[in-house]
Amino acid sequence: MMHPKIWIWVGLGAVLILAAANLAILAAFPPGQQHVQEPLKRADWVLPFGPGFEYRDPYESPVIVYDGVDETWHLRNAAAWDRTIFLGDRYSLDPAHPEDIRYAPDIAIESDRISLDFFTRNLAGEDCARADLAVTTGVERLNATTGSPEGDILPGAVTTLPIDDLAAGEWREVRVTADLPRPGPEEVFYLTIDLAAPYTLTTPNGTPVTFDFRRETVTILGTGTSWKEEPDPGSTPDPDYNRARLPRASATFIVMGRDAPEPVPPPTFPTLRAE
Repeated sequence: MMHPKIWIWVGLGAVLILAAANLAILAAFPPGQQHVQEPLKRADWVLPFGPGFEYRDPYESPVIVYDGVDETWHLRNAAAWDRTIFLGDRYSLDPAHPEDIRYAPDIAIESDRISLDFFTRNLAGEDCARADLAVTTGVERLNATTGSPEGDILPGAVTTLPIDDLAAGEWREVRVTADLPRPGPEEVFYLTIDLAAPYTLTTPNGTPVTFDFRRETVTILGTGTSWKEEPDPGSTPDPDYNRARLPRASATFIVMGRDAPEPVPPPTFPTLRAE
């Protein structure tokens, strides 16, 4: 049996070790000093926003039930999905000082088409007399049991949505319409509606202005600090890479047959760590 005095020394040793660990933590992170956050970067361009930002996984998306007998579509909990979304911290002129910007998608189904509002704001620093947003749709099959995607994405037609007379700093809601898929009674589809910013806008005097992903506003959240970054004069970005960086927004929906099982999240697997 260990002597009582030895237990006392063991206890004191444990206390000293914990105290030393706390001092090391305080030295690394003094009181009042916050962990440095990654800066928020936002393109200085015409920026769209859609409700798909709020639910990024398929099983979190609004559910539309299709009845193949009556050929009708029904959006579950429609009022909940039409809630107002605050955008001030993402789409303000100065992200470090958010404006009171609010938007609701106003989702509606008429016959075999769905329509909803997207938000867009001109943060390009130029008055826009004319520009074309690009609307694309895609339909992907989900495994009714696991919730995982399977098969290829079936792309829909690409259409343009003109936006005219959008002054610098002005925002507007634009209405987007898309065809609804017709799943079988036990099928589950994942519908994506994508809205891309224009690649070129035309100013009121007829001057074309092309998107440049290097023009952006950088904000350190929580500090009230932001600044603009500009490309080096005379440099030109790679056109394909530049176009691929166009700002985009999306809306996503699960469209399921009336006899399909309830959507479930796909399985997750633990991260393996090397010992």
